[in-house]
Order: sequence, then C-alpha cells, then structure tokens
Amino acid sequence: MPTAALVKQVLSLATFVILLVSLVAAGTSLGLLQANIPTLFVYEKACFFFLNYSQAISLIELEYPDFNSNAPTCKLSIASATIATICLALLTAFQLISVSFQINVKTLIANIIQVGFFVGSILFLFISMVVVSAGWRKTCDTFKNITKTQYHELVFKCNGQQPSYGLPYLPYLPNGGEFIGAAVCAALGILFTIVALVLFIVKQIRSKDDYKHLVQMSEEQIN
Repeated sequence: MPTAALVKQVLSLATFVILLVSLVAAGTSLGLLQANIPTLFVYEKACFFFLNYSQAISLIELEYPDFNSNAPTCKLSIASATIATICLALLTAFQLISVSFQINVKTLIANIIQVGFFVGSILFLFISMVVVSAGWRKTCDTFKNITKTQYHELVFKCNGQQPSYGLPYLPYLPNGGEFIGAAVCAALGILFTIVALVLFIVKQIRSKDDYKHLVQMSEEQIN
C-alpha cells in the first residue's frame, strides 16, 4: 500500500504535468491569435471577427474600409487568452514549487487563491474560445453568402491563409486555420485545466483527511 505522503506527491506531480500541458495549450492559442490579430486596429489592420455584409463588402470594394466597430471583440479574445495564460503560469509555478520542495499548503486562503486561478483560467479560456469560434464562423458565413450571390470569383478560405488577390486592399490577411487552431487549443486548455482542478481538490481532501487522522492518533496516544 502506498503511503499517504507518496499519494500526495503523485497527485502534485500529476497536477503539475497537466497544468503544464494546459499552459502550453493556452500559450499556443494566444500566439496564434497574436499572429492573426494586429495590435493596432487601423487601415490594413482590421479585426476579422463578426463581419457583417457591409463590412465584408467594404473589404472587397473600398480602399479604406472601416473596422473600428469590430476592434473590441478582437481585443477581448486576446485579453482573455492573455489573462488565462498568466493564471496558468502562476498555477504551474505553484505546483512546481510544491513538487520540488514537497510543500503541501494547508492554509485556507492559499487554497482559495489557487482555486480562483483555476476558475479564472477556465473562464477566460472559455471567453476567448467562444469569441474566436463564433466570430470567425460569422465572418465565414458572411463571405460564403457574398461569393454565392455576387462575387463568384472571390476566394475566401475559412480554414487557411487568404490569397492576396482575393482582398486587394488589405495586405494583412488572417489565416483561418490558425483561428480554428486557437479555438481548439483554448478548448484543450479548458479540458486539461478542469482535470488539474479535480486533482488539486482530491489532493486537498486527502491532506485534510490525513491531518484529521493524525490528530486523532495523537489524542489516542495522549489518552
């Protein structure tokens, strides 16, 4: 039978490894978003999420399209992915210290803070995933309708790099496949973070039970 200390150490190690995977997934999602969403939403640097008909037509016909109304959604996706990545980085660092030095934090405040980071990571990854997937899906549907009804020769790829001849007034063109990859990585980050949270809770419950058992044994020895 494994000792209680060994079980807790295994749980800590498993939590750390899964958090590390979650961090990689969240970081990858953030990197893909940053590669396809410029930091300045100005001419030739447009936000391609939730494009409606008039905005999509302006990309095709106008030399100076206006995308100011879409900027908040792109900023929200990057901000959410950034916050989630920071939370996961902090959690991973906590777990690395716990595994390296075999430290088991028992204070309620410390555990609440860590659970808060877990929940924050899951929440902000979910926000980023929804904004990216729904926003890009809306844009794809808009361009599909346009190519079916008006611009039959226009090529717009929802799952790949846009051809330069398709939208001549925008040298900056997003990669649809990378948007999809960002959403998938965010979803994987959510999944692995939930698993890590469950392991973290199990570890804390076992630590609490072991502590109660130790106190009970001490009282019996005294009596």
